[in-house]
Amino acid sequence: MITSLANVFPPVRWLAKYDPAWLPSDLIAGITLAAYAIPVSLAYANLADLPPEGGVYGYLLGGIGYALFGSSRQLAIGPTSAISLMIAGTVSTMADTGTQHYAQIASLAAFTVALLCLIAWLLRLSMLVRLISDSILVGFKAGAGLTIMLTQLPSLLGVAGGGHNFFERLVLLAGQLDEIRYLVLALGLGTDDEAGNDLVRLFDRNAAWR
Repeated sequence: MITSLANVFPPVRWLAKYDPAWLPSDLIAGITLAAYAIPVSLAYANLADLPPEGGVYGYLLGGIGYALFGSSRQLAIGPTSAISLMIAGTVSTMADTGTQHYAQIASLAAFTVALLCLIAWLLRLSMLVRLISDSILVGFKAGAGLTIMLTQLPSLLGVAGGGHNFFERLVLLAGQLDEIRYLVLALGLGTDDEAGNDLVRLFDRNAAWR
Protein backbone atom coordinates (compact mmCIF):
# COMPACT_ATOMS: atom_id res chain seq x y z
CA MET A 1 0.00 0.00 0.00
CA ILE A 2 2.79 2.42 1.00
CA THR A 3 4.81 1.50 -2.07
CA SER A 4 1.87 2.18 -4.37
CA LEU A 5 1.22 5.51 -2.67
CA ALA A 6 4.91 6.45 -2.96
CA ASN A 7 4.82 5.83 -6.70
CA VAL A 8 2.06 8.43 -7.05
CA PHE A 9 3.14 10.76 -4.22
CA PRO A 10 6.97 10.58 -3.87
CA PRO A 11 7.18 12.73 -0.69
CA VAL A 12 5.82 9.71 1.19
CA ARG A 13 9.15 8.01 0.46
CA TRP A 14 11.62 10.81 1.24
CA LEU A 15 9.85 12.68 4.03
CA ALA A 16 10.28 9.70 6.36
CA LYS A 17 14.05 9.92 5.85
CA TYR A 18 14.34 13.72 6.05
CA ASP A 19 16.82 14.98 8.64
CA PRO A 20 15.75 18.26 10.33
CA ALA A 21 19.42 19.27 10.36
CA TRP A 22 19.14 19.75 6.58
CA LEU A 23 16.48 22.47 6.94
CA PRO A 24 18.83 25.53 7.26
CA SER A 25 20.73 24.51 4.13
CA ASP A 26 17.50 23.85 2.28
CA LEU A 27 16.19 27.30 3.26
CA ILE A 28 19.36 28.94 1.93
CA ALA A 29 19.03 26.95 -1.28
CA GLY A 30 15.40 28.02 -1.62
CA ILE A 31 16.23 31.71 -1.13
CA THR A 32 19.08 31.44 -3.63
CA LEU A 33 16.80 29.83 -6.19
CA ALA A 34 14.13 32.51 -5.63
CA ALA A 35 16.72 35.26 -6.22
CA TYR A 36 17.40 33.70 -9.61
CA ALA A 37 13.90 32.52 -10.51
CA ILE A 38 11.94 35.72 -9.85
CA PRO A 39 13.72 37.98 -12.39
CA VAL A 40 13.96 35.11 -14.88
CA SER A 41 10.24 34.39 -14.59
CA LEU A 42 9.47 38.07 -15.21
CA ALA A 43 11.61 37.97 -18.35
CA TYR A 44 9.86 34.82 -19.61
CA ALA A 45 6.48 36.46 -19.07
CA ASN A 46 7.69 39.36 -21.19
CA LEU A 47 8.75 36.96 -23.95
CA ALA A 48 5.29 35.40 -23.89
CA ASP A 49 3.61 38.85 -23.97
CA LEU A 50 1.89 38.06 -20.68
CA PRO A 51 1.63 40.09 -17.46
CA PRO A 52 4.74 39.79 -15.23
CA GLU A 53 2.87 37.90 -12.53
CA GLY A 54 2.12 35.15 -15.05
CA GLY A 55 5.77 34.12 -15.08
CA VAL A 56 5.94 34.11 -11.27
CA TYR A 57 2.83 31.93 -11.04
CA GLY A 58 4.31 29.54 -13.60
CA TYR A 59 7.51 29.12 -11.61
CA LEU A 60 5.75 28.91 -8.25
CA LEU A 61 2.99 26.46 -9.16
CA GLY A 62 5.22 24.38 -11.41
CA GLY A 63 7.86 24.01 -8.70
CA ILE A 64 5.38 23.11 -5.99
CA GLY A 65 3.60 20.64 -8.27
CA TYR A 66 6.80 18.84 -9.20
CA ALA A 67 8.02 18.81 -5.58
CA LEU A 68 4.83 16.94 -4.65
CA PHE A 69 4.52 14.58 -7.61
CA GLY A 70 7.95 14.48 -9.27
CA SER A 71 10.64 11.92 -8.55
CA SER A 72 13.89 13.50 -9.80
CA ARG A 73 16.17 15.36 -7.40
CA GLN A 74 17.96 17.20 -10.23
CA LEU A 75 15.20 18.17 -12.66
CA ALA A 76 14.25 21.87 -12.64
CA ILE A 77 10.64 22.75 -13.42
CA GLY A 78 9.34 26.11 -14.60
CA PRO A 79 8.82 28.33 -17.64
CA THR A 80 11.48 28.34 -20.34
CA SER A 81 12.39 30.77 -23.09
CA ALA A 82 11.34 28.28 -25.77
CA ILE A 83 7.90 27.73 -24.23
CA SER A 84 7.41 31.48 -23.80
CA LEU A 85 8.25 32.10 -27.45
CA MET A 86 5.91 29.35 -28.59
CA ILE A 87 3.07 30.89 -26.56
CA ALA A 88 3.75 34.33 -28.03
CA GLY A 89 4.04 32.97 -31.57
CA THR A 90 0.83 30.95 -31.49
CA VAL A 91 -1.52 32.93 -29.26
CA SER A 92 -0.69 36.24 -30.98
CA THR A 93 -2.30 34.89 -34.15
CA MET A 94 -5.59 34.41 -32.28
CA ALA A 95 -5.78 37.49 -30.04
CA ASP A 96 -4.17 40.90 -29.58
CA THR A 97 -1.36 40.97 -27.04
CA GLY A 98 -2.13 42.66 -23.75
CA THR A 99 -5.83 41.79 -23.84
CA GLN A 100 -7.79 39.56 -21.51
CA HIS A 101 -8.63 37.27 -24.42
CA TYR A 102 -4.91 36.74 -25.05
CA ALA A 103 -4.32 35.77 -21.40
CA GLN A 104 -7.31 33.42 -21.46
CA ILE A 105 -6.07 31.58 -24.56
CA ALA A 106 -2.57 31.31 -23.06
CA SER A 107 -4.04 29.88 -19.84
CA LEU A 108 -6.12 27.38 -21.80
CA ALA A 109 -3.01 26.32 -23.72
CA ALA A 110 -1.18 25.76 -20.42
CA PHE A 111 -3.98 23.61 -19.00
CA THR A 112 -4.17 21.64 -22.26
CA VAL A 113 -0.44 20.89 -22.15
CA ALA A 114 -0.76 19.87 -18.50
CA LEU A 115 -3.56 17.48 -19.42
CA LEU A 116 -1.48 15.97 -22.23
CA CYS A 117 1.45 15.53 -19.84
CA LEU A 118 -0.84 13.77 -17.36
CA ILE A 119 -2.07 11.42 -20.08
CA ALA A 120 1.51 10.76 -21.19
CA TRP A 121 2.47 9.96 -17.59
CA LEU A 122 -0.45 7.57 -17.15
CA LEU A 123 0.44 5.78 -20.40
CA ARG A 124 4.20 5.78 -19.61
CA LEU A 125 5.05 7.60 -22.85
CA SER A 126 8.30 9.19 -21.64
CA MET A 127 10.24 6.75 -23.83
CA LEU A 128 9.03 8.69 -26.89
CA VAL A 129 11.51 11.44 -26.00
CA ARG A 130 14.32 9.11 -27.07
CA LEU A 131 12.98 9.20 -30.63
CA ILE A 132 13.84 12.90 -30.98
CA SER A 133 17.28 13.17 -32.57
CA ASP A 134 20.04 15.45 -31.30
CA SER A 135 20.08 17.39 -34.57
CA ILE A 136 16.42 18.36 -34.11
CA LEU A 137 17.09 19.53 -30.55
CA VAL A 138 20.14 21.54 -31.63
CA GLY A 139 18.16 23.20 -34.43
CA PHE A 140 15.30 24.02 -32.08
CA LYS A 141 17.65 25.54 -29.48
CA ALA A 142 19.49 27.56 -32.13
CA GLY A 143 16.21 28.91 -33.54
CA ALA A 144 14.95 29.80 -30.08
CA GLY A 145 18.22 31.56 -29.26
CA LEU A 146 18.15 33.66 -32.43
CA THR A 147 14.50 34.60 -31.89
CA ILE A 148 15.14 35.63 -28.29
CA MET A 149 18.12 37.70 -29.39
CA LEU A 150 16.08 39.64 -31.95
CA THR A 151 13.20 40.25 -29.56
CA GLN A 152 15.54 41.68 -26.89
CA LEU A 153 18.05 43.62 -29.02
CA PRO A 154 15.66 46.54 -29.76
CA SER A 155 15.24 47.20 -26.02
CA LEU A 156 19.00 46.96 -25.49
CA LEU A 157 19.69 49.41 -28.31
CA GLY A 158 16.82 51.74 -27.42
CA VAL A 159 15.01 51.43 -30.76
CA ALA A 160 11.41 50.56 -31.57
CA GLY A 161 12.02 47.21 -33.23
CA GLY A 162 8.92 45.39 -34.46
CA GLY A 163 8.00 42.55 -36.76
CA HIS A 164 6.27 39.22 -36.37
CA ASN A 165 8.93 36.77 -37.52
CA PHE A 166 12.72 36.43 -37.51
CA PHE A 167 13.46 37.96 -40.91
CA GLU A 168 10.96 40.80 -40.52
CA ARG A 169 12.45 41.70 -37.13
CA LEU A 170 15.96 41.55 -38.59
CA VAL A 171 15.13 43.88 -41.48
CA LEU A 172 13.37 46.39 -39.22
CA LEU A 173 16.22 46.35 -36.71
CA ALA A 174 18.81 46.89 -39.44
CA GLY A 175 16.87 49.95 -40.62
CA GLN A 176 16.87 51.42 -37.12
CA LEU A 177 20.57 51.12 -36.34
CA ASP A 178 21.06 54.85 -36.97
CA GLU A 179 18.57 55.52 -34.13
CA ILE A 180 20.54 53.71 -31.45
CA ARG A 181 20.34 55.45 -28.06
CA TYR A 182 23.82 55.01 -26.65
CA LEU A 183 22.79 55.90 -23.11
CA VAL A 184 20.29 53.02 -23.16
CA LEU A 185 22.96 50.73 -24.62
CA ALA A 186 25.51 51.69 -21.96
CA LEU A 187 23.02 51.23 -19.13
CA GLY A 188 21.77 48.00 -20.68
CA LEU A 189 25.26 46.51 -20.88
CA GLY A 190 25.84 47.42 -17.25
CA THR A 191 22.45 46.38 -15.88
CA ASP A 192 19.49 45.22 -17.96
CA ASP A 193 17.84 46.75 -21.02
CA GLU A 194 14.46 47.46 -19.42
CA ALA A 195 16.06 49.32 -16.53
CA GLY A 196 18.09 51.33 -19.02
CA ASN A 197 14.98 52.29 -20.96
CA ASP A 198 13.18 53.30 -17.77
CA LEU A 199 16.05 55.55 -16.74
CA VAL A 200 16.27 57.19 -20.15
CA ARG A 201 12.51 57.85 -20.15
CA LEU A 202 12.96 59.46 -16.73
CA PHE A 203 15.77 61.68 -18.06
CA ASP A 204 13.66 62.66 -21.08
CA ARG A 205 10.73 63.56 -18.83
CA ASN A 206 12.93 65.73 -16.61
CA ALA A 207 14.32 67.49 -19.67
CA ALA A 208 10.78 68.18 -20.90
CA TRP A 209 9.81 69.66 -17.54
CA ARG A 210 12.69 72.09 -17.79
